[in-house]
Amino acid sequence: MVVISYGLTKSGSTLAFELCKSLLTEAGYSQRLLPETIRAPEESVNFAAMVTLPWLERVLNEVKDDEIIAIKTHTNLRPPERMFIRQAIENGKMRLHVNFRDPREIALSLLDAGKTARENNWAAFAEFATLSDAAAEVGRQLTKCRRWGAVKGALHLYYNDVAFDPEATVTRMAADFGFPALDPEQIQRVVARVFKDTFTQKNKGIKDRYKQDLSPEEADRLLSEIPDGRRFVNKVCKQRDYSWFRIIQPGKNRRAHGRLPGGNMVSKAGKTK
Repeated sequence: MVVISYGLTKSGSTLAFELCKSLLTEAGYSQRLLPETIRAPEESVNFAAMVTLPWLERVLNEVKDDEIIAIKTHTNLRPPERMFIRQAIENGKMRLHVNFRDPREIALSLLDAGKTARENNWAAFAEFATLSDAAAEVGRQLTKCRRWGAVKGALHLYYNDVAFDPEATVTRMAADFGFPALDPEQIQRVVARVFKDTFTQKNKGIKDRYKQDLSPEEADRLLSEIPDGRRFVNKVCKQRDYSWFRIIQPGKNRRAHGRLPGGNMVSKAGKTK
């Protein structure tokens, strides 16, 4: 089985990925480094820079029947790959973790990364100097996140749970894999292995950080700059209503002016034309 661990940039995705790897290690599935034809060559972990149909086929052929290996990614997802992954999940060959976070906190983390980049003359993240800069990027990230989160069978993981209740997160992951229930000692080993021995980019590690770093007016203004940001917060972050991720295909679910079999049109009043 292959586990794809997707996350928004600065969403706690590295922490979730490491928790997944630690859980699999605890269950007896070692996390070997995959060949460079599958992982990004410059990475020291299993990280996919792109997810394409040929890549998905290669990774399924590479991972043996007695292995479960996790692979992290931030990349976009197209419809053909989305359908492939959905089918692989249904066939028991893949699992998918979708990591997300309050977009206001992602924006703040992007500003932190931008400041550090400029101080060290690094290219990555240096362009993020204002909240508006960050808001534009978060909007693009949410579009990608929606495509991943729409995959049927995905396990949605919220940063506040992953970072501040990792024991419950590990329990959810184990149940999603179909593993026997872990005892408290096993769960503690899984969590301790991550927080003591791995690089997780936890940054400031403050729950609901936006409440501390932004005034209510600034937080509200920031949400208004992020396309669909307010609805994402209300439905996904607060209500855990993952219907937000649902992607409506063109021509589907149209009640008004829909086409009837045979080519006739139906109006709002229900009369055929």
